[in-house]
Amino acid sequence: MATIRIAVLGAGKIGGTLGSKWVATGHQVAFGVTDPASSRAQALRAELGQDATIGEVADALAASEVVALAVPGGAVDALLAAYASQLDGKMIIDAANRMGGGPMNSVAAISAAAPNARVYRAFNSLGWENFADPVVNGVQADLFYAGPDDAANGAAGDARATVEQLIRDVGLRPVYVGGPEQVALVDAVASLWFALALGQGKGRHLAFKALMP
Repeated sequence: MATIRIAVLGAGKIGGTLGSKWVATGHQVAFGVTDPASSRAQALRAELGQDATIGEVADALAASEVVALAVPGGAVDALLAAYASQLDGKMIIDAANRMGGGPMNSVAAISAAAPNARVYRAFNSLGWENFADPVVNGVQADLFYAGPDDAANGAAGDARATVEQLIRDVGLRPVYVGGPEQVALVDAVASLWFALALGQGKGRHLAFKALMP
């Protein structure tokens, strides 16, 4: 398996858990945060030691080929405004959820700010607990994702394979639901998770499994 250079923007529960899993599977991870001196960043630095770097967003982006957006959904626009040129041309995974109405994802905004980026929607439809422990009652959970899959374009094909590798490295089974036009379907899975896990009180370790013949 080739080492992937990943910038994880955000060091909260989602970003910290994903980044830690990727470090454990041999990838080169740089966390980009607004305040590298914050208690959250310091705690993550103490946990990972020399296995990952935690610093400014610009530095993390400069060293990456893949970017995982793991910030609150409301913070994405400011990131795009500040770092659009560094994001352009990279493979970007939108794991941020915009709450409170309107589209839950930022795929259109990312594509507008960084038109040469390959943008995927993934890691937004489960709780961080499923990333930390992707097995529920002995069954490996699935992660639904969407994004480009142009067979005639080797780069895009490589990007989808990279996303699937990163999903597997977290311990989940990747389930591709289609191209960018299916991003809202991935968000619908996230809405279902919120309704069951939180709204119905079934617990944050709730996950999904697609049964296929």
